[in-house]
Amino acid sequence: MSIGLLTVDCFLGESLSLKDKRRILLSLTERLRREFNVALCEVAYHNQWQRSKLAIVLINTDWRILQQSQNKILNLIEKNGRINVIDTELERLR
Repeated sequence: MSIGLLTVDCFLGESLSLKDKRRILLSLTERLRREFNVALCEVAYHNQWQRSKLAIVLINTDWRILQQSQNKILNLIEKNGRINVIDTELERLR
């Protein structure tokens, strides 16, 4: 079994307040949970209204399939016009 931790540093250019940021992130997190069955949460920049860092946990029996899922997740995030990905990191936990 492979476990991966994907961290995604994001810039939310259209966000004008913390309320906007939370609305945008809630929509994204619900979609990611529904489509990819992953666990995720915001782990940094809680009080900054245009920045966010998400931690996403992926589990699969095959590391290559896990990496493919990571690419699909990043594509979905980048397709969202309200979120710009600044940096990503995939760490193999097991």
